[in-house]
This record gives sequence, structure tokens and C-alpha cells, in this order.
Amino acid sequence: MLDIRAVAYTAPASEVDFAPVSLTVRLVNYADETGLVSAGFRIYNGSTGLLVHQSDITPLELTKGQTADVSALTDFSPPAPADDTYFVVFDGVAANALVPDGISIHLGSFYFDVKPAPLGPIPAGHAVTHQDTGIDEVSVTGLSGLLADPQTPILHHLEHEAGGGDEVNVSGLAGELTDDQPPKAHGNAAHTVTFEDQANKGVAGGYCGLPNPLNPLLPLRADGTADFPTAYFERCDFSARVGVTVFPPWDASTIASGAFTTLAASPNHPGIWRITSVAANSGYQIRTATHTFLISGDESSDIILRPQVLLGLVIRAGFSDCSGTADATDGCYFEIAQVGGVDGTLLGKCAAAGVRSSTATSIVLVTNTWYRLRVSVNAAANLVTFYCFSEAGALLWTDTVNANIPTAAGQETGHALHVFSSSGSAWLADIDYMSILILRALTR
Repeated sequence: MLDIRAVAYTAPASEVDFAPVSLTVRLVNYADETGLVSAGFRIYNGSTGLLVHQSDITPLELTKGQTADVSALTDFSPPAPADDTYFVVFDGVAANALVPDGISIHLGSFYFDVKPAPLGPIPAGHAVTHQDTGIDEVSVTGLSGLLADPQTPILHHLEHEAGGGDEVNVSGLAGELTDDQPPKAHGNAAHTVTFEDQANKGVAGGYCGLPNPLNPLLPLRADGTADFPTAYFERCDFSARVGVTVFPPWDASTIASGAFTTLAASPNHPGIWRITSVAANSGYQIRTATHTFLISGDESSDIILRPQVLLGLVIRAGFSDCSGTADATDGCYFEIAQVGGVDGTLLGKCAAAGVRSSTATSIVLVTNTWYRLRVSVNAAANLVTFYCFSEAGALLWTDTVNANIPTAAGQETGHALHVFSSSGSAWLADIDYMSILILRALTR
């Protein structure tokens, strides 16, 4: 069961100088599953309650039991004058293939005080100069006797948690814990009666009414039988026999006089097809009908490919209504081409009625290297995130586009891969996998 939590703010301190303030939170994966975390920080003025700063984190994956301190992409710069109180809130989502809708991550408000450097005038209002890291810090090390005021212990809860120097163990204790406890991974054998049997609903160890854990797109009915999916999912591994050019819902055709042939498989890539050009502006295209989809939220596309040449290479991959060598009129897709004189540059694009917007950043690819390219539309269909992963699943690059997303009637698009060369004859790229996923409920 996916279980990733934000447990503490490790920055800022409760009192900081008037300077850019870094924001860091500690995340812990308590589950047996890896999850991808997307999240951000928001800072509010403590006096007015107004939002004054927000920043995302770089999406990251947490493996089983992993703890990570993650920071905001942008520090908070307090406005003048100094000497004001603020509070920070952290929110996000963790998701994986078994829980594609994700779980919420939230860490409540943490107040901190911004002071004018160097921590206030002296001697009036100068207590902080005697405190920790102050310019005239007082230390009680070696002093005897009791302090008059009660002492607040240093933040130390991690010492009592798993792996800490003073770990607390509940083994052998009586009573029940206040918080719900996530069950350990288990199958039917751990239940005293048949898990799927509706007749055992309510019986200890009986029917739980959970979805099929093997496929979140195939939920179970109340009687334990499979229900019809409301979402949409299509994939192709290009393992059909030689000569086949139809991979429903896609079909393949030449661009000018390009070629599409099979290659020997590798351990991680069953079904590899080679795309070559024989002249300038020739290659191959694999696509659905150009009006198959209307972007409405929660669409996702994955394409796995391996470029073999960068000079003159042009690839467009994702949701698009491209035809031949022409750019898309409507779509949300990757483009690999020459940018600023550099061949093999990958960026993300959105097009609506022929007007296009691109990601602010890009990445230059390497030949004979496998990449997974993912286009992900958010639920509101007002933000498209582009991801480039390595063959091992490491995130190499990501950026977003929030303009010219084709959601209006008449801006329908297809799903396609177009590969061609503006130079001449060449082995252009290899293709291993394509998929389309729509996770929102579809009324059919």
C-alpha cells in the first residue's frame, strides 16, 4: 500500500535573518512500494494571511523505506521591511502505477520570524544575540544548578523512530494505538475465510471490497467479479510479425520513401522496430486518426525510443494531429529537432488552432540510448507536464506548458509518432513501445 508522508520541516529555523529563506521538508516512504512525489511549498504572511510565495520541488521517486530531505526550487525572499512573521505549508501527491490517482501529502503550518540583520539593535531588544548562533551566544555547558524556566527539549522525534538512536518499540505493549495501522503485505492465505466471497462480507477476515490489486483500471463488482473499466488504455510493444503496418489503434505508413523494419530484441525491449530515411524529408509515421481525442484532463502518453543519429533528425511524439513532416495544428507532444544550432534537442510543445507554446527548457539527447518520453495532462487540463526518463527509470528532465492546450471543440487531436530526416539517408531511430492512458472516468 503506497504510504509516503512529510514528517518535519528541516528548514527554515523558527527565527531567521532578513535574507533569502530556504525551504526543506523531510519525506519518508513507509511502504513497500516506490512512489513518485510531486509537491510544493506555500508561504503566507502571518499578520494578513495573504499568500506571498510558492515553489514546487523537483519531482522525485522514493523507494521502500527511503527518507529524503527535499527543498523548494526557489528560496523565499522576504519583502522589506523586515521583522515580520510568516508560516509555511507543504502539500503534494504521491503516485505510482498501482495508485495512479495518487495519495495526498500534507504537512501543517510552521511559523517563523524574519528579523533585520544582524538580529536586531544592541543593546535594546538584543536577547537573540545571546541565543543559538547569536553574535554573543551564551552557553550553559559546564554550569551547575537548575535553570529557572522549564526547558523545551531539542527536536528529537527522529531518535525515537525506526533506526533512531533511541528507537521506541511497541512489541509487548498492551492496548491499541490511536492511529490506524497500515497492514503488512499479505494474500488470501492470511484471511480466515475466502477473501472474495461476498457471503463473508463483515465476517472477520472476510470480503474487503477492495479493487483488483493487479490492475487499478479493472475494479471488482460487489460480488467479486471484474467490472468494465471506465478509463481508456492502449499499448503496443511492436512484437507483430514482419510486414504488419497496423497496430490498433495505430497504423504505420511511410513519410515520402522511408522504411520500417524489425530488429533483434534485447532483454528489456521485446519487439524493436527500426525507422530509416532514404532521402531528405523521408521517414515513417505511426498514428491514430487525427481526431481521436479531445484533451479534457488526465490524459497520459508514453513512448520508448532510441535515436541513432542527431544530424537532421526530427521526431514528434505524443498527442498530435501531425501529418508527414508538417508540425501539429492541435496537440500536446515532444519535438526532437535542431534548436539554436544544436541537433537532437528535445522539448515539449502544446498547439491549439495552429498557435504553439514550448517548454522554457530542453535537453540534448545522446545516440544509441533508450529514453521514455511521457506527456501528462493534469485533471483540470490547464497544465501539461513533460518527462524524459532514462532506460532505468531515472528522471533526466521535466518541464511544463500552460498555454495553447487544445481543449475546445474543433481542436481534436490524435496520438502519433513521426520520425524523419531533413538531411538524407540514415538509420534514424528505434521504437520499442507506445501507450495512451486516460484516467478520468468515462461515461460510455
